[in-house]
Amino acid sequence: MKELTIIFFCTWKFAATFPVAIYVMKMSFTETLIYTNIGGILGAYLFLNFSGFLISIWNKYFHRKKKIIFTPAARRFIKIKNKYGLLGIIILSPAILSIPVGAFLAAKYYGVRPKVLAGLIAGQFFWSVIFTLFYTQVKAILV
Repeated sequence: MKELTIIFFCTWKFAATFPVAIYVMKMSFTETLIYTNIGGILGAYLFLNFSGFLISIWNKYFHRKKKIIFTPAARRFIKIKNKYGLLGIIILSPAILSIPVGAFLAAKYYGVRPKVLAGLIAGQFFWSVIFTLFYTQVKAILV
C-alpha cells in the first residue's frame, strides 16, 4: 500500500514525496528510486497527453484571435521561454513547478512529442537521484 501511495503522490508533486518516502514510509534508497520514478514517468506521460488533449479542445472551440498586447510580464515570459526553452521546463518541472504544470507548459509550447516526453522523464530521473541522495544522507546524519 505504501508503494501505491508514493507512486500516486509522485505523479502530482514529485519533490514533496521524497521526505515522505524516506522518513515516514521508511523506504530504502533503491525502493525510493524505483517507486518515485514509476510515479514520475506515469505522471509525465498522463499529464503530457491530457494537456495536449485539453489544448486541442480549447483551440478548436474556444480560441479566438485577438490582438496581442505586450505587457512587461508577457515580455519577461517570452524572454525566459526563448532563453531556457524546453530544457528550462525539463529542469524546473519536477523540482519547482510540479509534473502537471511542467507537462502542460511543455505540451502548450512544444507539443506532445516523444522527444518532449523523453525530456520530462529524463529530468525527473535526474531529480529523483538528487533528492534521494540528499534525503538519505540527511537521514543518516540524524539517526
